[in-house]
Amino acid sequence: MRRALMLPLASLLLVPAFVGCSDDAIPTIAPAPPKEPADILYHLQYLAVRKDYKHTALIAPITPDVVYPAAMHLHQDAQKLGLELTPEEIKGLGIEHLAAKLDNLPGGPTDDYPVKDARLAFNAAIYRLTKGLTTKSWGRMKHMGIVDNLAGRQYGSTAIIKDMAIGFDGAKVMTVSCLKKPDGTFGISYLRYDVSLKGLKQD
Repeated sequence: MRRALMLPLASLLLVPAFVGCSDDAIPTIAPAPPKEPADILYHLQYLAVRKDYKHTALIAPITPDVVYPAAMHLHQDAQKLGLELTPEEIKGLGIEHLAAKLDNLPGGPTDDYPVKDARLAFNAAIYRLTKGLTTKSWGRMKHMGIVDNLAGRQYGSTAIIKDMAIGFDGAKVMTVSCLKKPDGTFGISYLRYDVSLKGLKQD
């Protein structure tokens, strides 16, 4: 009898913890590496609300062909949306040396912008864009469909990229491009808002 009870109890320990009520559900511990594009939503919720800055590395591809152009475009998008990083966030993300040029990053390597910095900038861009939604909105976000991203073949004929739509109240809010990494897990190669943040009713 005791042995029969131990297995279900042990399995519960493997389930990510969530907090909230009704439609609000935000992971309280870091989710496991995403094996499917849909898993990325829980990582974004966790990153946006729990502010575990180092967690971005788990969901960000690190190859130069992805991080250089994506970091540049994502920070430009964030600037246009009026999303800024606080000094505390800049420190937590480890980008103090990049803070002054985030909105004007080059799309490729330079003498003073090596790939290790491009990776940090890309990670910071993912977090920066999550700031467009409130904690309550992130708790309401749901999956709204996944389709193949054929344009992603620019990264190679065998590249697998899926576009995941997420939103709430029946409205698509964001599209997240999810790239399958060599280890079989998925990471974010791009994300964009599909609505005007100024007109989005959140709380």
